[in-house]
Formats: sequence, structure tokens, C-alpha cells
Amino acid sequence: MTRRPDSIDYAAQCTICIDYEESGVANRIVYERPQMQLPERPLTAFERMKLSQYPDDEALTIEAKAIFADMRRTGRISQSATLGSIFIARTSAAAVEMNL
Repeated sequence: MTRRPDSIDYAAQCTICIDYEESGVANRIVYERPQMQLPERPLTAFERMKLSQYPDDEALTIEAKAIFADMRRTGRISQSATLGSIFIARTSAAAVEMNL
């Protein structure tokens, strides 16, 4: 098993958590994805173009569901595992709220 880094640079990454239940035990899959930090001003044309290259929350949720389904299909988790919830932390404060 790979250990997550002790600190995540939320200016460049977001954290995705997939909570699921397997055999009556709550489990969590956690991984990071690149993200663009938005400036506190109107975006330039270049920034808007660059932003479109990063997945939005809906795309990240679809990706997380696909990862969960693939892990069940390949036997990394049991077929009886049930998906609970998916959380996306785009800031360190959100990660703290998720106990990361």
C-alpha cells in the first residue's frame, strides 16, 4: 500500500475520498488529482483555456465512481462493497473537515 504524503499542496492538487462499506466495515479510498488555483480577479483568456483542462467536480465524481466500480470488478474490494459517498477537498480546510 502506498502512503499518502503528509502534506498536500492544495494550490496544485485536490483530494478525492471515496467512502464505502465492505462486510460491515467502513473504508475509504483517498487519492490526489491536479487542480488549478483560481486567482481572486477575473480570469484571463489564457487562464480560462488552462482551467478547461482540469476536471470539474462532476467529472471527478464520475471518475471516483468508475474507480470504485473497477476495484470491485478486479477484486481489489469485494463484490458486496457498497459505495457510500464521494468527497472532493479543494482546500486544506476542506481536507481537515474530512479528517485527512
